[in-house]
Amino acid sequence: MARIEKQKNGSYRIQISTGYSADGKHHKTQSMTWHPEKGMTERQIKKALDAAVAEFEQECRSGKRVVNTCKLENFIEQWFEIKSGEVADSTIKKYRDYCPRVFEQLGHLRMDKITTFDIDNFVVWLKKQTYGTKYGRCKIDLQKELAHRKETQKAFAARAGVSANAVRSCYQGERIRWEAADKIAAVLDKKVTAVFDDASDNKPLSAKTIHGYHGFLSSVFSYAVARKAIRENPCDGVILPKIEKEEHAVLTIEEATLLLKTLKEFADPKYFIFFLLAIYTGGRRGEVIALRWKDIDFDQHTVNITRTLKFEKKKGNYYTTPKSKKSNRTVLISDNTVQELKAFKAKQEDHAQKIGDLWHDEDLIFTQFNGRQMGISTPYGFIKKFAEKHDLVPTTIHQLRHTNATILIHSGTDVKTLQEWLGHSSAQVTLDIYSHELQASKMLASKAISDALDKSIAV
Repeated sequence: MARIEKQKNGSYRIQISTGYSADGKHHKTQSMTWHPEKGMTERQIKKALDAAVAEFEQECRSGKRVVNTCKLENFIEQWFEIKSGEVADSTIKKYRDYCPRVFEQLGHLRMDKITTFDIDNFVVWLKKQTYGTKYGRCKIDLQKELAHRKETQKAFAARAGVSANAVRSCYQGERIRWEAADKIAAVLDKKVTAVFDDASDNKPLSAKTIHGYHGFLSSVFSYAVARKAIRENPCDGVILPKIEKEEHAVLTIEEATLLLKTLKEFADPKYFIFFLLAIYTGGRRGEVIALRWKDIDFDQHTVNITRTLKFEKKKGNYYTTPKSKKSNRTVLISDNTVQELKAFKAKQEDHAQKIGDLWHDEDLIFTQFNGRQMGISTPYGFIKKFAEKHDLVPTTIHQLRHTNATILIHSGTDVKTLQEWLGHSSAQVTLDIYSHELQASKMLASKAISDALDKSIAV
């Protein structure tokens, strides 16, 4: 029901209730001011006012008129409260990282006043921005320094007030945030510039990152439309930079074979098994490292992928569902892989028996010395040093996933099967990621046909 108030200047304020706020706790209202024409009688004013109220109410109910004075920044904070628990923690963190730039450029604007043109201008502004985060790369042998001080990595990290992962990154020559670098140098009683080189990232934001900003805002505005907080999503129709498709760095069959042979001969068996499964299953890093023995069906030669390992500074290691519903899947492995797994399981059981009560039986395949979960970054740190030591082609876990996919494509695997094997949410995702490889496969197929037929029909 409309609420009508006569103002001192003779106008009328009409207020309509239109539901609840984004958090579902408060009533939302829309209002307008109606001015009677000069010379109207009281009866004429009442009749015209009733008509104006009815028209305004109909526009509000139908969504033709939407007024939302809530500022975007405030609405986004409400959105975070509502979506926490529904959206993955890693996604929430990524969206939080977007907020400073969003709030700077758009946060002060009213929800109902933001247009597609505003979002277009925001995208143009983003193209001129750089990542801007200051990083440092350790230039001393920190591992040797801690050994000299007879201090463990964990104890040193705690004393410096940084994560153990930051110290580990220093060992591996990887960048860490300058704030963490400053803390580490302080504990060593040295100037930060004496311990770390400036490795800041001054590259412009990539097209993929800009698409990420757009996706975040579109999710917020889509929710606002669903709650009738605004009429339309201003992100619709925004002009975005094109993401250039690149060919994926993959290992050849020969390189992958050499990697596995060298790992089997010179590495701890758990690393050989990890990279063997990574190549054979095409699993994501977190999916492979989270595997349990119960996920292996030795009789059917299958691996069931039903969870993934993630790490956050506040939560530590934790397990969650894979990336999408389609990521829950079963993949086949070879008889040789099954035999290697059986042999490794026997070695692990023998080790557990030797250390007795120190072993924590959590049914994990990839463990630390005591049976606890292996760290998610451990395989990459290992393979980086191992490849350099044995003169192997440098690789990452995700490159092995691309290697798996490329082998399947060139063996004639159709897109739908490839999608299910890799656990993509849709076949379109597979097509988008592997467009270059699929096109190359078509060209090879065409060449095979021409090689078989051209000679017989040549004039």
